[in-house]
Amino acid sequence: MALEQRDKELAAIGASIGANCRPCIEHHLVAGREAGLSEAELDGAVATAHAARREAVELLSARIDELLGRGGAPPEPAAVTQTSKARELVALGVSVGANSHPLLHLHIGAALDVGLEVHHVRSALKMAGYVQQHAAEITANEVTRALAERAGAPAERVAAE
Repeated sequence: MALEQRDKELAAIGASIGANCRPCIEHHLVAGREAGLSEAELDGAVATAHAARREAVELLSARIDELLGRGGAPPEPAAVTQTSKARELVALGVSVGANSHPLLHLHIGAALDVGLEVHHVRSALKMAGYVQQHAAEITANEVTRALAERAGAPAERVAAE
């Protein structure tokens, strides 16, 4: 059985927040509602995504400090304790959106442990990857537009240069 659209939207919400993509989150919160997620489920997904994104930033910051000789070995991701399929779908999305390999490994295992099947995890990761890629495209288009605006030239000309 395929991953339901509401579950794909949980991963997309996580990826949107992980990638820090405002247009993506604006789209996927609406899409989540349309797919049947309640306000409580959306609130829970956003809270989970914020926590996972903070952890991704902390893990990367610790690694940077280590590389600069300012600290010891980077910490490992916090162990997953009380979780659910919904939380793990969101956390998978954040892991991809934020490019956090340590969290990705942790949450793939946790997703399988809570009963998601491998093909469900793949589907969630595919959705998160799509969101991450789209977020990068949106930002690249905004760069072209902003440069054109500052240069006083049409965006098409700036993009061609």
